[in-house]
Amino acid sequence: MNNRISSDDDFPFCRATVRNFRRGELIAGAGVFVDMFARVQRGLVSASTMLPDGREFIVEIIPRGGLIGELEVLRKQILNLEYRASSDCELYFFEGRLLRERYATDPQFQEKVFSRTLARVSELERRIISNAGSSLQSRLATMLLRLSSVYGKDAPANRDVLIISQNDLAATLPASREKVNQCLRRLRECKVIDGAQGRIRILNRKALEAYAEGAASAK
Repeated sequence: MNNRISSDDDFPFCRATVRNFRRGELIAGAGVFVDMFARVQRGLVSASTMLPDGREFIVEIIPRGGLIGELEVLRKQILNLEYRASSDCELYFFEGRLLRERYATDPQFQEKVFSRTLARVSELERRIISNAGSSLQSRLATMLLRLSSVYGKDAPANRDVLIISQNDLAATLPASREKVNQCLRRLRECKVIDGAQGRIRILNRKALEAYAEGAASAK
């Protein structure tokens, strides 16, 4: 189905193909060449890769308004990440030709592409550095706060409620599911969060921020 899409975001394109995906459904696999990129219109999408030890690492959870595959399409390269629906979601797919034509003729658009790319790379670099020098408890608290911000873009009224499986949460850090569950249990005991079975509610944001900064310890 082809729709004309008008948007005030940084990537306003028309002639989109609209597709819906169920939670957990594969959107695009790594190592595949595609000449379409997508914008998340509703829901959340995870971008992941495999670590050398065989564990999955969720590099990014993309909220509403986020883009998928725009750099690969721009450079005519294969996808280097796997994309799955983290929730039921709706995506708008656009022809790669539209992106390349706009990029080649619009200097302001080039700057926007560069700025978004730099922001994503900087965020990943910050996470890697933080993970290298932080305890799992601090990393988990930081990730819960980050996910709250991401979820808030899709559902502002429910930013303190995170719908994420234990496996996916462990893969965002990355860490073993068992150790992540231990940290979650301690945070629940301290009344910082509650919930179970793929649902986490932040009860005390200030306390969670203290754990993220390493200024508190859940015992």
